[in-house]
Amino acid sequence: MAAPRQQQVMRLIPPQSTHAIFEKTIIGFLIVAVLYLGQELFVPLAISVLLAFSLSPVVRFLRRLGIPKGPGVILTVLLTFLGIFTVGTIITAQVRELGSDLPRFEQALKSKVRAINEFAGGEGGAIDRASNTLRDLQLEFSKEQDAAKPAPSAPPGSKELAPIPVEVHPPPPTPLEQIESIISVVLSPLATIGIIIVFVIFLLLQQSDVRDRAIRLIGAHDFEKTTAALDDAGRRLSSYFLSLVFMNAGFGVAIGLGLWAIGIPNAILWGILAMLMRFMPMVGVVIAAAIPVVLAAAVDPGWTMLLAVLALYLVVEGFMNMVVEPLAQSSSTGLSAMAILLAAAFWTLLWGPIGLLIAVPLTAVLVVLGRHVDGLGFLHVLLGDSPPLTPAESFYQRMLAGDPLEAAEQAEKYLKDNSLTTYFDDVVMEGLRHAQFDADLERLDQARLGSIRDSAASMIEAISDPDDIPAPGAPGHVAHGDWQDEGAIICVAGPSALDELGALILKQLLEERGFKPKLMTMADVSHAQLQGDAVEGVKIACISMFDIEHRGAYLKFLVRRLRRILPGNVLLGGFWKHDADEPRQREIMSSIAVSVTVSSLADAVAFCVNAAMKDNPAPPEPEPQPVPHAPAAPLTGLAAIL
Repeated sequence: MAAPRQQQVMRLIPPQSTHAIFEKTIIGFLIVAVLYLGQELFVPLAISVLLAFSLSPVVRFLRRLGIPKGPGVILTVLLTFLGIFTVGTIITAQVRELGSDLPRFEQALKSKVRAINEFAGGEGGAIDRASNTLRDLQLEFSKEQDAAKPAPSAPPGSKELAPIPVEVHPPPPTPLEQIESIISVVLSPLATIGIIIVFVIFLLLQQSDVRDRAIRLIGAHDFEKTTAALDDAGRRLSSYFLSLVFMNAGFGVAIGLGLWAIGIPNAILWGILAMLMRFMPMVGVVIAAAIPVVLAAAVDPGWTMLLAVLALYLVVEGFMNMVVEPLAQSSSTGLSAMAILLAAAFWTLLWGPIGLLIAVPLTAVLVVLGRHVDGLGFLHVLLGDSPPLTPAESFYQRMLAGDPLEAAEQAEKYLKDNSLTTYFDDVVMEGLRHAQFDADLERLDQARLGSIRDSAASMIEAISDPDDIPAPGAPGHVAHGDWQDEGAIICVAGPSALDELGALILKQLLEERGFKPKLMTMADVSHAQLQGDAVEGVKIACISMFDIEHRGAYLKFLVRRLRRILPGNVLLGGFWKHDADEPRQREIMSSIAVSVTVSSLADAVAFCVNAAMKDNPAPPEPEPQPVPHAPAAPLTGLAAIL
């Protein structure tokens, strides 16, 4: 029986051989190698793709204004690169001005160093001692190297003469060589800029053609899904990049104005630097703030300006993170913190500082593609900010690890927005279905299932509160009359530990409705049958079982025994992994003499509540009686005459 069962369950699991994983690994290494070796081409291409995503909303806006696509693309690209060249010119002028002003700040920096040295103890302080130690070590190391060198020996019979230093002066470069050196320095960045401009114009003009080729390449079998995915990805990325550009530009403007108000020289330069560095994840703002902080220490003899600069960066960056970004990035691509770290390390190692600058936007493209393209789904799992495990999978994993406390903490968070019944149905029971699948594959033995039952029972006890059980007459109390007697409802567990756990959860949910259910196992049912007496006071017997497909004979045997000890009573079949479309399960259900079949805890509780309300409805609320009015006081004086 084990082999057919395993074959039936294995049909649900897609096969993936070790050979396929090895092939994907080799392909991944080849892609990384090609990106590294061809970075002179791929870096401009990556920048072009990001610029195309950022500028496509502008092109669409111009088309809505009636400007044709071609002129709109040319105008957008022209204005964009004109702005970039203008910023570059401003940066060059600001750097030249800063270089001429640096000698004026030398005295203030020396005073800061002396103050720090005096704070650390002056001469003989910690800094001074560390400096002397390093100097002594360096001298000792130099002596050992000089001693290890062999002394030069003179030829026999010759007098030792001191070596005469010889200096070789190359001839001055010719005008042609000077022109060649200048061209070699200027030509490379100009060629890169030209490639970027050509790529951006091509991507914006041929956007539809590129999209159609991508659909043909990755999704020709499902045009509707692939088209919707690419359109959604394009809109998300375009909106994300454009909002990122505007936010970083606003950050740079705020920093520049703040530094100008504080009195830091070349505030425009530091504002532009802050805008550019903020594209770098985590470290960008720190790098952008480092130079203005040092400059504040050089300009101001005191410490007020330095503290003001630090406060400016902290306040503006905190405002951007907590206020602006949550409001502006409604279509965020959803990168996790781990994704940002991995992206920064990977692209910096691959392409250097340029890679660090474009790490986050470029990784955002990969995450969105992974969200919509089946073959790249691992990118979304690895880099996306969505939880890697569903709540049910996380619950099951905690049960396997024997950690009910963390599962209880997760339950408390889930219960803030959902009811207890919803939590048990959507999280706990779904997690137990995963456990039943593993048991069907013989990955879990009976001892491991018992451990899962014990851990889950501890978690259920941790999140349950006896004070939550409503008192008779309270709004949540629905049991009336003999329905609130102990044992009016019995929860009968199947043979496995998971069946017992399902019965325990159902018992707790019924207790919250005012019932006093009783938990019974197969041994209890057998004992009652041996006694030969029908169980008194039982109105509904709820059977809890997960695996009815492979335990059909056991289920029939259990139902027959319950019919003998509970003649004429309602039998509710709680078959938590029941699939009505499965032929084998449909055949079993047709031969089981249960009154009602449910597959969720909510349906089981609702059936019991409706039966109790129908059998013993709550007394009607008294009709409101008219309030008697007090007799009017007799009128006197002018009121009586009128």
